[in-house]
Amino acid sequence: MRSAAAAEQARVARELVRLRERETSLAEDLQRTQAARSALEGELALLERLARDSSDDGIVDGSAQPRLRIVSATSPVGDSPQAIELRGAQVRETAVRILTSTDKPHQAVHYRTWFELLRQQGFVPAGKDPLATFLTQISRSPVVRRSTAPGVYSLDLKFPERARVQLEGLRAELREADDLPEDATVEEIADVRERRARLNSEIESAQRSLAEALSSLGE
Repeated sequence: MRSAAAAEQARVARELVRLRERETSLAEDLQRTQAARSALEGELALLERLARDSSDDGIVDGSAQPRLRIVSATSPVGDSPQAIELRGAQVRETAVRILTSTDKPHQAVHYRTWFELLRQQGFVPAGKDPLATFLTQISRSPVVRRSTAPGVYSLDLKFPERARVQLEGLRAELREADDLPEDATVEEIADVRERRARLNSEIESAQRSLAEALSSLGE
């Protein structure tokens, strides 16, 4: 009788752990969804600005690619009162969208040239040193890769595909972590809890990277 009660106690404890973690996961999903919606609303405003700027510049040979002009480093375009200030992820996502809107999105580009493309479209990173802010932010983008040449970067357009595969693997591991034997010990339950916490953290990080990549690339 005592053995049966202990087994049932272990089962209930495992179920409580699973439900608590599920509750936490759902709350985090809700927060991510709300943050993604808010971000998309802001991005829509930016895209509308880009569309207006592209219309003003004209269309080449009926293509949807805007003609992006390169301005000198001393040009005051990005510092004008009309320039839209970008912060944090906005810098990364807007910079990537602008580069993908060119006729050679796969081509590597020096960060100074890329920065001028951003300013040409009427955007400027907030801060005392916009160029330094720009460089810091693009380095954090999941779809930006540093080239072997100094100061040169390129877009990793295959990142979303790899990120989806990674997420499927992590979710499969998380499902496997739930398969505990009925007679699991307290130590085994604690190990599973630690493993689930690690997997949930990795899944959340991968989801954030994928969401930013999709937003940046316009997918």
